[in-house]
Amino acid sequence: MPFKIPSFAAFATLLLAGPATMAQVTSAPVCVHDESVKERFVPVELLTGNPMTESRELVFGPVDRVYPFVDELPDGSLGKGEAALKGPISWEGQEVYERKVPRAHERFALTPDRTAIGRVYDQRFGNASNEGKFPVGAWSQGQVRRYSTTYFSPRGPRQETTTLEIEKLSCTYEGVPGALQYGWKTSGGLSYGYIYAPGKGLVHVMTRTGGR
Repeated sequence: MPFKIPSFAAFATLLLAGPATMAQVTSAPVCVHDESVKERFVPVELLTGNPMTESRELVFGPVDRVYPFVDELPDGSLGKGEAALKGPISWEGQEVYERKVPRAHERFALTPDRTAIGRVYDQRFGNASNEGKFPVGAWSQGQVRRYSTTYFSPRGPRQETTTLEIEKLSCTYEGVPGALQYGWKTSGGLSYGYIYAPGKGLVHVMTRTGGR
């Protein structure tokens, strides 16, 4: 019996038949934007994952929790990370949360204008003042706020501008409505995106420029 060469279609079918023959590409979860939400009060509870309330007070409620998150790199590859948040505690006259990530131990407090929460300490460089890292209080869709930030390191103080930009004031992340997606940049060249979801806290980190 003569040998028959399989058709291209049959060959392609074999290639696509199972995971052993072709790696499956996993895309990053998307936070589906609710464009009807133009203004919003962003509570501290969105950061901590504590139960959301109707209060418009910025209160550091008790938390001791680990947050698993999707870690998205600039090339689109995905990994997994964890951040731990605990507090509040009193530190140098401020009410702060302590946060631990794989590369650092940090402390976070409200900015003086109470529009954001940011680092006041990071073991990688030292203390900081007036850093905007997580938006709180009244924000609008697309709003941008800039913070004149000082980082204090053993080599001396360094002035930078940290910027918060609301990308999706309200969105649904993996079935959870009311999530928030925003961008964070520094004048030193770092650029990240973050997604926080009600009841979950940090769920997604997008490294865009620098930081790795």
